[in-house]
Amino acid sequence: MINNETYLLYSALCYEEGHCRRTQHILKVYALAKLLGEQEKISTEDQQILQAAAILHDIAIKYCKKHYNGDASQEKQKKEASHLVQEFLQEANYLPSYIPKIVDLVSKHHDYRKEKSKLLQILIEADLIVNCYENQPDYKKSKFIKDIFQTTGGKKLLELCLEEGI
Repeated sequence: MINNETYLLYSALCYEEGHCRRTQHILKVYALAKLLGEQEKISTEDQQILQAAAILHDIAIKYCKKHYNGDASQEKQKKEASHLVQEFLQEANYLPSYIPKIVDLVSKHHDYRKEKSKLLQILIEADLIVNCYENQPDYKKSKFIKDIFQTTGGKKLLELCLEEGI
């Protein structure tokens, strides 16, 4: 029997229709969010919510590119993410009580300067680490990114990522 998280991951990957960068990004952020959540010893329920949000965190990019002449800005993604995330989660049979929490994480995962819950912090860190591997940031951006991190594991992995180019 396939569980809802596996179904969700498979559905998200199929939705991307083999788009190399977005497919790999989903898998990497999902793996890092899982790792960081477990290191932070969050509850089983929170871990499930975090992992679903990691799978769907950028799900609106494809939709926005198609419906806004290639514009997948963070504002457009935030506007469109809610209905997409809800559809994916309902199809994957997630508990109704989880859905608003996952939607909230997805819609806020680019809000770096605002107060963050533990789950949002972990999701942001996982996404930023992957982004740094995919696009080595310059010194100024690296400093900005480092200041966002709070978890011990996230800080260490970011440090290793940023030193990789040396």
